[in-house]
Amino acid sequence: MKFQFNRLDIREEDIFAELHHYLLRKNNRYMTNDEIIEKTGVSGELLAKWAKNGKFKASIFPNIGAPCERCGTVTQTRLCLNCAENITGTLAKEERNREWFKKINQKQRSTYHYR
Repeated sequence: MKFQFNRLDIREEDIFAELHHYLLRKNNRYMTNDEIIEKTGVSGELLAKWAKNGKFKASIFPNIGAPCERCGTVTQTRLCLNCAENITGTLAKEERNREWFKKINQKQRSTYHYR
């Protein structure tokens, strides 16, 4: 079912309302982003914008998502799992380095040098 968007005065809200009604049918709830774009003609940018803004509930539409802000893979959250783990690991490593430098500087401050 291709949506007809020939009029220039159609607003995004109207397009979303029609798409949401179409997706609420039982057999359409598990469609992916690519399937929705192919079958309805809705632009990928609009679909990603709506997914990012939380207009599609993950419990109802589990396969619709927005691109990861770091790598671009489709995900339900702002960052995919791999990017989130990578950032968390980097932050933990930086914290360990900061503690190590702090310990080294503490030892140097408490050392008395006599000439």
